[in-house]
Amino acid sequence: MKIAAEKIVPIDFEAEELPREIRELRPVVFREETSYWCLLGPDPHRGVFGNGESPAEALEDWLINLRKRLKQSDENDELVNYIKDSLDASNRDVW
Repeated sequence: MKIAAEKIVPIDFEAEELPREIRELRPVVFREETSYWCLLGPDPHRGVFGNGESPAEALEDWLINLRKRLKQSDENDELVNYIKDSLDASNRDVW
């Protein structure tokens, strides 16, 4: 999904108060009309999507939807496999 640069909201992904999934996966947050959207993946239907009235609310909704998708996925879900691999790799970097 192409998102116009002027719609993208800058997020400090290094902020310690952000949940690990957000810091590692770095979903894009952008403004769409009167709300904020958060997306990881090709589009809101195939990706992990969240929205809210603020960037923080969009990230919170995205995190809830990410965790649901991780629980409900199967091994053929390419995006979930990418997410799991990314989170596993970042976990190994800590060791």
